Amino acid sequence: MLTSFLKKSKPINFVLVGLFMSFFFLTANLFYAEGSFSLSFIIAKIGLLLVYLFLMVLINFIVKRNDVTKKNTFTIFLFAVFTVIFSPILKTEEIIIASLFILLALRRVVSLRSGLQFKRKLFDASFWIGIAFLFYPESLLFILLPFLGILFYANQDFKNWLIPFFALFSVFILKTCLNLLVFNQYFYPLSYFNYPTLDFSVYRKLPILIPLSFLLTFTIWSLFSYFKTIQKVNRKTKYSLYLIMITWLISIFLVLLTPHKNGAELLFFILPVCVIGANYFEQKGEKYFKEFLLVFLLLLTIIIALIPS
Repeated sequence: MLTSFLKKSKPINFVLVGLFMSFFFLTANLFYAEGSFSLSFIIAKIGLLLVYLFLMVLINFIVKRNDVTKKNTFTIFLFAVFTVIFSPILKTEEIIIASLFILLALRRVVSLRSGLQFKRKLFDASFWIGIAFLFYPESLLFILLPFLGILFYANQDFKNWLIPFFALFSVFILKTCLNLLVFNQYFYPLSYFNYPTLDFSVYRKLPILIPLSFLLTFTIWSLFSYFKTIQKVNRKTKYSLYLIMITWLISIFLVLLTPHKNGAELLFFILPVCVIGANYFEQKGEKYFKEFLLVFLLLLTIIIALIPS
């Protein structure tokens, strides 16, 4: 049964999920690609595929290293399924790359719980968010996470509150130097921003509307179990779970404020939902319903792929 298989954390699980992700990624980017192929195009897509697969590995590392979930592969399975049912995610390199840096930042923020190298981790997290901004400006909203890390773990030291600003300023200096060397012009961060819009017309198309409806329903359903998990764990783990929850809330604002919506921005929403959903599958009870849900998720990837865009 699928539930029993995903309860384990074996290499074969990662291999199969990785092959599943690779198949849909290559299908979306190569078989349905417009225009002619070139060596540079293929190399770029292979590089993007590696980043996409690394997202799976990284999110698994974050939740296992910090005891956010148990040792299983529910998180990566949900990540794989929810990303492949939104084909724009697989085709938008800026979103995938920005998500990589947001996950790197989240990894450092969650690891603040150990108290080791606190200032360095805080700087790293803020720095990665600054880098993510260069690829997807709206991802700067996640700068709230380092400040919450300070609030949760070390709010007595005033110097900690200044570190995120120094990290962002470092990104500004490096980007300015790069622009001057390559383009002979200054870097203007404000030029990266666009006015947010509330145009959700793209979400009315069936290939986006159907998976989005299920994603939202699944999220709301899983939240009840997630709140129960928060009440049971110790204080440090509870803060980690709060950070995942706040990441989810920030992603909602990001999706709402994104000026050019095409469905790819939902990747930021999916990242924390995978963790929240994994906690639901770890709870006891509802065995047959969970099995049905996992099978339905797999079938949904095929159903969505057959719907004309």
